[in-house]
Amino acid sequence: MLNIGIIGAGDFGARHAQAIAELDDLTVVAASRTNAAKLNEFTARFGGTGYTDFHDLLADPAVDAVVIATPHHLHTPVVEAAATAGKAILLEKPMAPTLGECDLILAAVERAGVPLFVGHTNQFAPTYRQAKAILDAGEVGDIVLGI
Repeated sequence: MLNIGIIGAGDFGARHAQAIAELDDLTVVAASRTNAAKLNEFTARFGGTGYTDFHDLLADPAVDAVVIATPHHLHTPVVEAAATAGKAILLEKPMAPTLGECDLILAAVERAGVPLFVGHTNQFAPTYRQAKAILDAGEVGDIVLGI
């Protein structure tokens, strides 16, 4: 069993918690959000211990790995703290607002020796699946550029 802490227990954190609830080998054991009332709603719905300071969540020995679903401009310091705490990390996309911050994130996880996964889950959205089906069927020409 892998015990997950969710940092950023808002809308995207809830989506991750719902997905985790459908898996046998994962469980939400902690969540963090600065708004205590909203945090209490989240933990009442998905379980786990609530923390208004993500540093307290990272200090919780029950947490094996974290999902970071905070606003993008907060990713870098949260990842650095999670890496230092030795937690495996799933980071919502985008990694960070700048290339320099992405480099800081990569350096932090390399230094700590923890795994980092960046969640880019659009491939499961119906519109993206339909676009892939059209491309796979050869209904359009060769792709020469993607932006």
